[in-house]
Amino acid sequence: MLAALSVRSYTKAMQQHSHNFYQLVLPLNGHIAIQVAQFNGNVGVGEGICIGPNMLHQFNAEQAARFVVADLTEVPHNIETAPSPLFRITPPLQSLLNYIEVQLTHSYSDDLQSSMVALFTQLLATQPTGKQLDRRITPILSRVHQNIAAKHTVNDLAKAACMGVTQFKGKFTDATGMGLRRYLIKLRMEKARALLSQTDTPIIEVAAQVGYDDVSAFTRRFTHYFGKPPKYYHRKSV
Repeated sequence: MLAALSVRSYTKAMQQHSHNFYQLVLPLNGHIAIQVAQFNGNVGVGEGICIGPNMLHQFNAEQAARFVVADLTEVPHNIETAPSPLFRITPPLQSLLNYIEVQLTHSYSDDLQSSMVALFTQLLATQPTGKQLDRRITPILSRVHQNIAAKHTVNDLAKAACMGVTQFKGKFTDATGMGLRRYLIKLRMEKARALLSQTDTPIIEVAAQVGYDDVSAFTRRFTHYFGKPPKYYHRKSV
């Protein structure tokens, strides 16, 4: 088989199967409940799980949840020898997953697939396999990614995580490498750039999709973040 990346959703009905290749499931939003080897639990945004060849596994998910799925003939040494099939995703790999989602949703070619698999594999080799996310933060990340345009606040998310504000800030920063405000800006700007450069979506609609009712405010933020205005990237897709 050829290594391949795809964007998938699953159903709430429990499924069970195995396959003769490695399969990695990495949430874009929502989570998947999965039982494989010694792991039995939820895998959410900021995490990935590696299912080895011929390993029987059971899984289900909300249909609205979306995942990048990598089918590989081999995986990097750090993933293959990890003590748990569950691993933590670094911000660079999470950014690539968001890019892959836009690319595979709107376009496809063998060359594109090959280049994305190569970059995905390189980043996979850098993922930490020891320390895992705080289980209270995983559903919070899934909630944020489920609707990046929403007005997420520290107070609301801390309450949802059953934490005090100070504790939540520390745990969130530990999980993502940055505070909530910076994380939201990064997530929204990267999604906007991907939509602008890879689709024909008008700038005003891109702004709305990433939480900006005022296109002028979006343009200022985007230009400050990337050093170039949205129309610079929009031209690249036409």
